[in-house]
Amino acid sequence: MTDSIYKGEDFEQKVRKQVEFYFSDSNLQTDKFLWKIYEANDGWVELKTILTFGRMRQYRPEERVIAALKESKLLKLSANEDMVRRTEPLREFNELKNIRKRNTVHIEGFPKEATQEDLEAFFGKIVEQLPKEKDVSSIRRVKSRVKREFFGVVDVELKTQEDAEYLLNLTLSYPQGAVKADDESVDKKTILKQMSLLTFQEMRESGKRFGVNEVGKRRNSFNDKGGKKNKKARKDVKEENEIKEEAKEEAKEEAKEEAKEEAKEEAKEESKEEAKEETKEETK
Repeated sequence: MTDSIYKGEDFEQKVRKQVEFYFSDSNLQTDKFLWKIYEANDGWVELKTILTFGRMRQYRPEERVIAALKESKLLKLSANEDMVRRTEPLREFNELKNIRKRNTVHIEGFPKEATQEDLEAFFGKIVEQLPKEKDVSSIRRVKSRVKREFFGVVDVELKTQEDAEYLLNLTLSYPQGAVKADDESVDKKTILKQMSLLTFQEMRESGKRFGVNEVGKRRNSFNDKGGKKNKKARKDVKEENEIKEEAKEEAKEEAKEEAKEEAKEEAKEESKEEAKEETKEETK
């Protein structure tokens, strides 16, 4: 099947936004494939590699992509225009990780058939209300590790902590957007539940989870009724367990990355000390 070519008037803008996201503080260190290339090549990534990414296949011909990237203030092209890198160096790993956690809101209740484009359109209606930056850094759909199925859970990273706190205090309904808490015309089933990512992680570590009490109540109330409701309750609990397992795996991956970064820092310090010792010996 041939990929369709995007022909909108905002072609250049969309190209820049997508590639800038790939190299952003929010994404680069969390994208294992891209990060490995970035580290191995002093920050340079071949343009032909980027053009194979799912959301970049619609942008052709390559000459138009190059022309769009030339206008980016966050990226630069190599002399022969076949490689791309950031214009500014990446900040320290743990600093960026803490910023991501602090600025991210964990939201549950989206329909499982919602696509990435659906979610971008949804948050596009909300960002205009944000007090600082009228944009988000990233929208991540939480998926099962094996089947890659969307759970209806989204982690949205804002550009500032103030914007994240503002989003936490909104009443959100999908697909409407921000609504009044006392609006009786809004279907309660469409209301989303949100909390800070830090709070969610604290609950996860303590063995709790957002909405687990509601699931437990439904399961218990259905035990005596049997039939479809009982089956639905078992499905809810199964999904609950899947999300818990996914969260555990994410925590393991985070711990691995932290260990790698700590090892790198220790190696740097050792190299510095060795260099100092060598200098001392030479001056004797």
